[in-house]
Amino acid sequence: MGAGLKNGESDREELELLIPSETIRAYVRETGWTFTDFQKAALLHHRGLLLKDEHAHLKALGDRTADHVLKGQTAEYLEGMEKGFQDFRENSGRNCIYVLKVREDGGFWNRDYLVRGYFFDWEMALGYGKKEKEPFEIEKYLVDGIHELEDGTCSHESVAEIRFDRDGEAVCFWNSGEMAGFDNKRFEEAIIEIPNPFERGDIVKCKGMDGQELFGIVEGRREEWLERLKWHLDRVKDGDSGVDFQDLLISVAFLCEDGTFAFSDSTIPLDLERYQPREVDWANGSADTLLLCARDIYRGRGCPSTFFDMLERYRQSGRKGIG
Repeated sequence: MGAGLKNGESDREELELLIPSETIRAYVRETGWTFTDFQKAALLHHRGLLLKDEHAHLKALGDRTADHVLKGQTAEYLEGMEKGFQDFRENSGRNCIYVLKVREDGGFWNRDYLVRGYFFDWEMALGYGKKEKEPFEIEKYLVDGIHELEDGTCSHESVAEIRFDRDGEAVCFWNSGEMAGFDNKRFEEAIIEIPNPFERGDIVKCKGMDGQELFGIVEGRREEWLERLKWHLDRVKDGDSGVDFQDLLISVAFLCEDGTFAFSDSTIPLDLERYQPREVDWANGSADTLLLCARDIYRGRGCPSTFFDMLERYRQSGRKGIG
């Protein structure tokens, strides 16, 4: 931890910018937690902002920071982003083709994208994407970039892609040169110390990839997560290049529509809110009741037979969702 946030209204604004969870923001205020400029840059990069907003905030941070290493990293990152967009748009020789993919209803960022068209002109692909009024992506492929594999099949991988929200604002940019430049000493990939107040058995909620609210139970023990974080930070100091921001993830069992729970180990604590069940219906069963039963089991106070009884009642009642 390092230099604190600014005071007053700007303090609250910066904290909301850095951290999506009000639960975490309250914990930061209660504990007096502070962030270095380097940590702020990492949080901004992984915040999921529109790329134009990420660019503006990182530039402002880079301009004012006294951390000369970070100043150089942010300048390089922003320059690389701008050049990447220029390269993505360039196709005067028609050596590449743009593939427009639109997310189908109820799909997620990493699947269920359906091809809507092929274009030589990037702006035309963008225009058609905006007309869909759904999240979409545009992938760029070399026309002759097909590679034959050892088994006789062929592979045709994109050289770059941009993802957009339903309003046509860019939210993610990727190009094939990024992986070659991986460096966990840079803010883009660095693992940093973050606040995590969640204990095993806590009932939480977060936004899913499709924008829907998900509800679940924290599975991992906070003490073990803290020990693992310290171990990862020490590994980075010793030169381990295999550790990055994704090693901050915790495990959560998310409640499914059928009343069962699905395990996930890809949730960042900064995205989680504590959830207080609004209804306890021991007669007919409810999603909130299932969450409470599961919480008690995780904390060693519950009985699996009670959970399965509530699950049966939940299914018989035909209920779906929370509350």
